Amino acid sequence: MDMTKSSGSITLVDVAREAGVSLKTASRVLNREVSVSGDTLERVQSAMARLGYRPNELARGLKAKKSATIGMVVKNLADPFAANVVKAVQDVARANGYIVILANSGWDPEVERSEVESLIRHQVEGLIISPLGGSKSTFLDIIPPGFHVVTLDQPIRKAAFDSVMINNRQSASDAVQHLLGHGYDRVVALSTRPWLHTSMERIAGYRDAMRERGFESLVASVDHESFITKEWLGGVLKEHKANALISMNWVCTIAALRGLKQNGKRPLRDIAFISFDDFELADTIQPTVSAVRQPTEEFGYEAAQLLFQRLRGTSQQRRRTIALPTTFIPRESCGCRL
Repeated sequence: MDMTKSSGSITLVDVAREAGVSLKTASRVLNREVSVSGDTLERVQSAMARLGYRPNELARGLKAKKSATIGMVVKNLADPFAANVVKAVQDVARANGYIVILANSGWDPEVERSEVESLIRHQVEGLIISPLGGSKSTFLDIIPPGFHVVTLDQPIRKAAFDSVMINNRQSASDAVQHLLGHGYDRVVALSTRPWLHTSMERIAGYRDAMRERGFESLVASVDHESFITKEWLGGVLKEHKANALISMNWVCTIAALRGLKQNGKRPLRDIAFISFDDFELADTIQPTVSAVRQPTEEFGYEAAQLLFQRLRGTSQQRRRTIALPTTFIPRESCGCRL
C-alpha cells in the first residue's frame, strides 16, 4: 500500500486490501449493515483509521439511498428540558455516525406539520418528536409508510409510534402526598395547556392523592402560562384559601414564583410549594424549591436508541413504550428541614 497517498485519494478498495477483506465486506461496514461480524468490523474500521479514509458522505448517501441524518422536532428549544434531551440525542446519533437536524414547532400545530414535512423532504431516515399531542398534532397523514417515528413526553394514541415518557400520574400523586404529609390540606394544583397528555395525567395524579386523603381537589388551569398574572394568582389563592401549591411544569413554576412574589407571598413562610420539573436555580434561591426531577438526558438517550434499533431492523415489536422513573428532590419550600 502506497502510504504517500493523501486521505482524499484513499479509496474503499485500499481499505479492503489493508483489512484483508473483500470490497463488498468493506462496503457493508461503511453502510453499517448488521450482517458484519464484530471481528471483521473492527479490522475494517482499524484500516480506515490507519489510512485516514474519509468517505464521500453525499455520494454514499445517494448510492445507498440513505442520508445518515435523523430529524428532531421539539416544542421549545429554549426550554431546559428540550436542551438536555437534544444533547443526549445528538450524542447517540454521533456514536452511530449520524447527524441530527433540529426543528422548533413553537407550540404551533401548523409549524409542527410544516417542520415534519420539511424534514421528510430532506430525506431524514427517522424522526424524534415531542409533539403537541391530542388533536393539536396534525402531521400523521404525511408520514410515509415504513418511516420510523419516536415520540417524547407526549404519546400519539392513534399511531403505532415508539414512545418515551414518565409515569406522570404516579409522580404527581407522590409529590402531593408529600405535601399532605407535612399537614397541608388546601393544596392547589396549578396547570397550563390542559389538552396535553402530561397535564391531564399530572392533574389525575393530584386528584388521586387528594381523594385518597379525603380532601377537596383545587385545580387552577390556564391555556398559557402568560395568563398567570399577579391578579389571577392572587384570586386563586384567596378563593381556595390555599396553604400549599404544586405547579405542573417548569414554565408554570416560573410564572407561579413570580406571581407569588408580586402578591407578597413567600414559599414556605406563606405557602408551601413544589415544582413538577426541577430547574437550574431551584437549589440556590431562597427558600430552595422542592421539585419532581425528570430524567431529561435519559429521555433523549432512550428515544435515540429506540429509533436506531428501528433503523437497524433489530426491534421486532409493533410498538414500544418506555416509562422512565422520576426523582423527588425535597428542599425547603415544601416544609422539609434540611
